[in-house]
Amino acid sequence: MNLTFKQLILIALTTVPLWTNAQKIKIKKEVITFDGKEVAKVNTELRDNFLFSTMSGEKAFDVVFKGMSASNIEGFQWLELTSANGEKTEIPYEILMTSLNQTKLIVKLLSAKYGLITTEGIDSGTVAAFFATEREVLSDKYAKTVMEAKNDQMERQAKVGRYKPFVKDDGTIVLGGATGTRIMGRVTHGTNTYTVTDLDGITIGTATGCATCTTVKAKTFTDEDFEFDYGSKTMMTGRFSRSFAQVFVEELLGRDYKLGREATAYKKSLHNEKVKVAKENSVNLYGVPGYVIDEDGTTYEGTIYAVFEKLQLDPSQQESDLYDMNSIDKFGKFVSIKYKNEKGRLRTKRFAARNNIVFGATHEGKEKVFHGMKTKGNAMKKFSNAANLGFDNSYFYEVAYTNSDHSVLSKPGEPNTLVLKFADKKLGFMIDNRENEKVSNALAGFVDNCKSLSNDLKNQEFDLSNFENLKTIVDEYGGCQ
Repeated sequence: MNLTFKQLILIALTTVPLWTNAQKIKIKKEVITFDGKEVAKVNTELRDNFLFSTMSGEKAFDVVFKGMSASNIEGFQWLELTSANGEKTEIPYEILMTSLNQTKLIVKLLSAKYGLITTEGIDSGTVAAFFATEREVLSDKYAKTVMEAKNDQMERQAKVGRYKPFVKDDGTIVLGGATGTRIMGRVTHGTNTYTVTDLDGITIGTATGCATCTTVKAKTFTDEDFEFDYGSKTMMTGRFSRSFAQVFVEELLGRDYKLGREATAYKKSLHNEKVKVAKENSVNLYGVPGYVIDEDGTTYEGTIYAVFEKLQLDPSQQESDLYDMNSIDKFGKFVSIKYKNEKGRLRTKRFAARNNIVFGATHEGKEKVFHGMKTKGNAMKKFSNAANLGFDNSYFYEVAYTNSDHSVLSKPGEPNTLVLKFADKKLGFMIDNRENEKVSNALAGFVDNCKSLSNDLKNQEFDLSNFENLKTIVDEYGGCQ
């Protein structure tokens, strides 16, 4: 935040000087001295104008102090410099020493930061290089900011005028002025704190200040921070001030905090948006077209719902007639489909992976096929499920490669968890994180009906972490049949 000149001076007076070992600056009868040595001249007859020249009287450059205010608590200060040739540039106004003399402060800035004045005086080459340097036009930047701030203030005042909020002596907030009857919330007072709550008791905003300061810091339930300053009106006392409460409520309404039951609606809307984004980024399937083939070969076509990973959902956001799939040991184990029966009536049915269910779903234009099965090889997961009283270790896996009904599949959300499924075997075989030798020997026993492949696995001819090798195993197994 940019401060006024007076505020900057006060800060400087309470801060340790940044250049404690720097030269001592004095200005007497327009002559500038550094540690007693005359280095330059400055004419300050015209307010906020500082005309610098060399000790021989040659004009060096002019400085004009500029400032503009965006609000009671925000202002901008800068220096406009003009060379002897009429070149202009602007620099931020900074206080680099403790002093109440503005001319000294400007001399310090020009000497310490820009080297325009040194113990050797004003060097023309340094001045020329300074003006040749391209800089941001601060006056344009600040003017734009001030204009935007004033427009924002006018818009806030217009909003307040529309609602006409009024805070009663007991803190009740009504709309429609002092005679209004529509209650929208309440203002309460604590030690150096005012709190505005809505009709649901939700804190809309909190303002903190003190008895000796006029600038108030406020924070809203949306985590917006802002400040306001109305002089003595915003100085806090030990008692409830209706005028302060009025100012605070108007500041909130001007920023579109309408009270009433708005916070509840806002939080619900925010939650809904978070759910929407979470669903979009999840591997879960919510309401996508697809089909399910049950253990008897019956096909159901309709809308698929499958949860493979945990998603924090408000129960009101879930389909009311879907089974709960967010409880322990449920992820990836069930699929639900909404379909029309032979009478054209809408029905919902859930299927479990343990029954060797197959389902397909079209998501983002791509058709995916999933097989439900139990697997060998995932000992750690089985142990984890058992510890949580979940003894079903079947899951739905997505088909990644198929040849002659033999497949390589992956676990949704865990692309490195791969499973081999052979058409003549009820169980799948998971390629877990054990050493390659151990997994290869276990897989060799699993496919011992294909002798050549089983022997190659025993001889460690496959790196089972390589997806292409798994495809080769599926192809070779198909050749054994």
